[in-house]
This record gives sequence, C-alpha cells and structure tokens, in this order.
Amino acid sequence: MALIAVTGGIGAGKTTLMHKFLALGQSTADADDIAHNLYEPGREAYLRMVERWGKGILLDDGRISRSVVAGIVFTRHSELEWLNALLHPLARREIRELSRGKTLFCAIPLLYEGGWEEDCDAVVAVWCPKDVQYSRLRQRGWDDNEIRRRLESQISMDDKMVRADYAIITDCDWDCLERQCRYLLNDLGITVSSC
Repeated sequence: MALIAVTGGIGAGKTTLMHKFLALGQSTADADDIAHNLYEPGREAYLRMVERWGKGILLDDGRISRSVVAGIVFTRHSELEWLNALLHPLARREIRELSRGKTLFCAIPLLYEGGWEEDCDAVVAVWCPKDVQYSRLRQRGWDDNEIRRRLESQISMDDKMVRADYAIITDCDWDCLERQCRYLLNDLGITVSSC
C-alpha cells in the first residue's frame, strides 16, 4: 500500500495523467479537489477564510468565489502563504485517510512547495515544454501576465522533475502516455491487465 504523488506545474498535464492512471485501474485523488471541498460552507477553512477576507469573497449562494480568492492570493504573497498554511494540513490529513489500506495516486501540484514529499512513497513529476504549458494555460482563458504570476508561485517543472523519483512527459499522444504509465506501474510492482 502506498501514496504515490503526482506533481508538476499548472498546465503540465497532471489531470490527463490521472485520467490515464484511472483508466488503468488505479485509485486516484486530487489535492486541489480535496482543498476546494474544504471551502464548503461551515467547514473550518471556510470560516477562517471569511473571517480573514470578509464576506466580499462569497458568491450570492454563500459559497466562496475561487476567482476572488485567486485574485487575493496571487497578488499578495503573504496571503498565499496564509492560505497554504491553512489548507495544506487539512488536505494532508484527508489524503492520508484516502490512502489508508490501498495504493493511491494523488495529484499534488504544490507537493514540494508544501513539504509534502515526506508523506509519499514515490513522486512522479509531470513535464511538458514551456511553450506547450503556456498554450494549455491560454486555452483556460489566461493571458501571459496571469500565467507568469501563477507560475512564479510554484517551483519550475524542471526542478520538480529533478527532485522526483519518476518523470512522465505529457507532450505526446495517448498511446505514448499509456506506455509511460505502464512502465511506471511495472517499476512500482503494480500489475496492470493488458487491455
């Protein structure tokens, strides 16, 4: 039983890789989804965020506006540090619970930034060329200033790849990605049926 972290910069291809692991019969989770669930009304993180930033971060239905929070934390580094210090321990606890008794592949974008690597049995870094990353992020509707601002808050894909136990290159077709995943699973001692 193991917790296998999948990390990489925004737009590197983590979500696509997680879909591939799921298609290969692996249990998966996403730290961002887990963290966003912590934003739900009434939860500890929700209450502390509203206390810190006020009701101006709320949508009409009472939920937290992620875009408003992003505008706060990606323009003031101290606020990003505060949010990470709030969310990371809560998310780590939930991920540990999810991985109990099974092998779990969990996308953790800020693995190294948050010091989570000590919780993991192996780390897989996802990598793509910078121009591919920018192209993917522009498709999300972000301009180059927004992309740079967000990338500056993360360790580079290159550095993550150097620090990881494994690397998967996502600038390839679906079959190539599957071959890389099967090689990785085999190296981890995880048997995958041939489909």
